Amino acid sequence: MPGGADRPPAEPLPVNTGAEGVHAEPKRTGHRLLDLSIAVSAILISLTSLAIAIHHGRVQQELVAANSWPFLTALTSNDFGEGQQTFSLMILNSGVGPAKLEKLVVRYDRKPVRGWVELLQACCGLPPDFKQSEFQDIGFVSGGRAKGVIRANQHVLLLRLARLPDRPQIWERFGASRLKLSFEACYCSIIGECWESDLQTLNPRSAQQCQVTPDDYIEVGAGFDDSPDLPVIEGS
Repeated sequence: MPGGADRPPAEPLPVNTGAEGVHAEPKRTGHRLLDLSIAVSAILISLTSLAIAIHHGRVQQELVAANSWPFLTALTSNDFGEGQQTFSLMILNSGVGPAKLEKLVVRYDRKPVRGWVELLQACCGLPPDFKQSEFQDIGFVSGGRAKGVIRANQHVLLLRLARLPDRPQIWERFGASRLKLSFEACYCSIIGECWESDLQTLNPRSAQQCQVTPDDYIEVGAGFDDSPDLPVIEGS
């Protein structure tokens, strides 16, 4: 070749054929131990990268779970405002994520009650023939359905009674009933993790799923939940 010597042809790369096609093999040094060391190093690097990826995935899962963790507790509150004293029974979500309360059994003296009317009948002397028109006669302020979604740092109110100066007996008995109340609840996070709790413990038990029972707390109980009529408070 004019102006320089002839260059030798480039050495072809080794190839490997298989079911997936033809692949170029890494060039070998010609030293068996060195080639083996390079291959082992490549395998170790690949395994380390895989382990890091798996660990990172687990950390991400734990982070998502931590950021969506709910925690339910049962609370009572004795308040005074707007000229009246009230006593309330509620369920608070003090976790960081919403809770899907799927099961709630409320017991007074170990007997299930399916609503606040049944609770007051069991604890506080409310007569069996109690009527909707008599709600204001016992100091009823508010009550609600507990089962459903409870957002973080929010609560659902089961019952709030006001103390009536001329008829304080039911209010006083309701306040004392907290000593004999117990709960059996099951709730889940938005990512499907579920827990069973007595709404008092700091360590709820992990559960596969929540099972509803015939004793689940509805709202009012004593057959009132089946009625389409709402109670009417005089003066409202």
